[in-house]
Amino acid sequence: MSGADAEERQSAAASTHPLAYVRRRHGWSYQDLARVIADNARILGVPMAARREKVWRWEHWGVVPEADSQRALARALGIPARELELRPWPRWLPAHGGMPDGLPWTTEGSLTALTALLDNGTGDPRGYPIADEQALLDAIADWDAAGAEGTAAGSAGTGTGSGPSRPTSTGGTTGTAVHPAGAHPGGQAVTDPAKAARRTGKGTARGTASAAVTGHWDDEAIPNPRPERVPRQATAATALPDNAVDATLAAAVVDRPVIEWLEAGVLGLRKLDDRLGGASVRHRVEADLRMVRGLLHRGQHERAHEGRLLRVAADLAQLGGWAATDTGRHGAAQRHYLTGLRLAHSAGDRSLAVALWGGLALHAVIAGRPRDAVAAAEAGVRAAGGAPPAVRALAASRLSRAHAAVGADGPSRRAVAEAERQLDLAERESGPSWLYWFDTAELAAQSGQSLLDLGHAHEARPLLEQALAMQDASYVRDRCLYSARAATARALTGDLEGARSLGREAARLSRLCGSPRIADTLDALKVRLDAAR
Repeated sequence: MSGADAEERQSAAASTHPLAYVRRRHGWSYQDLARVIADNARILGVPMAARREKVWRWEHWGVVPEADSQRALARALGIPARELELRPWPRWLPAHGGMPDGLPWTTEGSLTALTALLDNGTGDPRGYPIADEQALLDAIADWDAAGAEGTAAGSAGTGTGSGPSRPTSTGGTTGTAVHPAGAHPGGQAVTDPAKAARRTGKGTARGTASAAVTGHWDDEAIPNPRPERVPRQATAATALPDNAVDATLAAAVVDRPVIEWLEAGVLGLRKLDDRLGGASVRHRVEADLRMVRGLLHRGQHERAHEGRLLRVAADLAQLGGWAATDTGRHGAAQRHYLTGLRLAHSAGDRSLAVALWGGLALHAVIAGRPRDAVAAAEAGVRAAGGAPPAVRALAASRLSRAHAAVGADGPSRRAVAEAERQLDLAERESGPSWLYWFDTAELAAQSGQSLLDLGHAHEARPLLEQALAMQDASYVRDRCLYSARAATARALTGDLEGARSLGREAARLSRLCGSPRIADTLDALKVRLDAAR
């Protein structure tokens, strides 16, 4: 292989642009794709040179292809020309970034999204692009609209209480769904601003989240989502393949013991992740998601058990998103979280929805997308209205990290104060069992990291060292991260010997768990300490 070929292959593997996903899926090099476009352009009556350089610029420099090149590429990919008018470049590319468009917020829609995730989003660590900011805003607007519609349906329907929404013969929902936004925490129906935003382009998906819960956190105004036409989607029945797992589960009967085993299994996987890292559990999470999907789609279960199965699937999707984040698979992480939100909505589980939005926010911080982090964290704060205090504390903590990532010192500190207040209340009211890990030590660690991100190493250091002193010894991965972060704070405050001591401890712990995120953290610490010699 020539040096140029090797460089091209390496840069192609590193690219997360949707066009890179399309090329990898078809096995095209930059030159191959240039030829494909030129050939199709000639068929359309437009002479065009096959130059690989222009493909490189589209993928790596953010250059938008001219209209003729887009038309030719769409022809090659079998994309209708109208999609180019409805979706600006590169959003019309079939890259499967973000949440599937156009699915109803029903159990069937959730199963279709889950099938798409399992078929396309769990394999290649670099084969799944991160959805752009607008795609995330659209997902938030969809979520807001679904919550408002679910509330309105519950008020107009039977009004029977707090169960999950159910599909009706018209594709809508009845009962009371999770009310992520656009709905009063008390459950009253209100005007649906998010749905109107998707028609008019004047949305409210960002910039109002904090006030929806506390009334006194001030947030920056951020651009609103654009309206978007939704493409046709397959239904769950047509999307689900007849694979061996589903065939085995066709006659399975889901009763209470089966549900309890599944629920206990997710909790066990979470604790394995605490000790061994995301790389060790991600394949188990995928296998369990496939099993639960099969049970939901074909298994013989009582209607009362459906909500619990959906909740298990949402819980697994949340854990899968975290495992993908921990292993640097950013596109897959985002898709797990967004799919999990649909499942949590169908299950009527507000607290899990908060955890999923919080996971998306933290993922965006780690992936270097701070504006996305703020958008997701604000959605989590909205979803947390009426949730247990521990869940509200989690939402506020994630909002603090997001604000710190964009350099918003005041909002970050106010969010931390709210998280501390809610965690104090949580001592008198227990939260969900899966939130066992969010305690005083975790909040101290997250608060310390926020201060570190804001450049306040002297304030961050005692919090990070407090978190390390309080952390359960069995949480190997977290102790490793806390050690590395505390070492960074010591280095920034002039205690180089203390920083090296904590760095050695972090390196020792890193050998006990598999987490590329830890390796990145330790590499950054080493660079800092080497520079201080």
